[in-house]
Amino acid sequence: MSSLFDVSTPHASGYREVDVRQLAALPLAPLSLVDVREPAEFDGLLGHLEGAQLVPLAVVRNVATGWPRDADVLLVCRSGARSAKAAVQLAELGFTRVMNLCGGMLAWNTAGLPVVRPPLLAVPTLGQVLDNLLASLHRAVAAEPASSAPSREALTALLDALQAAPPPAVRDLSGFERLLRDCRDLLSIARTEAR
Repeated sequence: MSSLFDVSTPHASGYREVDVRQLAALPLAPLSLVDVREPAEFDGLLGHLEGAQLVPLAVVRNVATGWPRDADVLLVCRSGARSAKAAVQLAELGFTRVMNLCGGMLAWNTAGLPVVRPPLLAVPTLGQVLDNLLASLHRAVAAEPASSAPSREALTALLDALQAAPPPAVRDLSGFERLLRDCRDLLSIARTEAR
């Protein structure tokens, strides 16, 4: 059994929430790490945790029938939402030591913790993420690009504002939402520029 379960935060739905720093501070060995994203995400930009087993959310309930009900199971996804749904499913099936990684791989990457991912040509800088966002916004709503390198917090605030109130000129709302999601993924792995 992992001590992680004992120090994690109980959730009303019968599982526990784990912060990325809590997980990073403890050995992963006694945990069953289950990533509930799709295969392209697992091997995609955000990568995955070392030792994680890929079990997409759509099949978690069926695959879990063969797992011990008292095992420590830590569920992971992109942001923590799908893994929370999987945690509820496992709790309903009688699993007693289920945990969800708060913030998922976005939080893990933002914290700069190690991931397994295919080699990228280069991890983008925050300025490159901004340039990509602004160039895409320019195409979507004819916005003008900014000239200075922003902070991660400033970019996050911009993405939050755009998600809360998309510009009225956006013609393809689902495409715009995909753009914001992709930018959040890039932002979570972006490195700051060397000064």
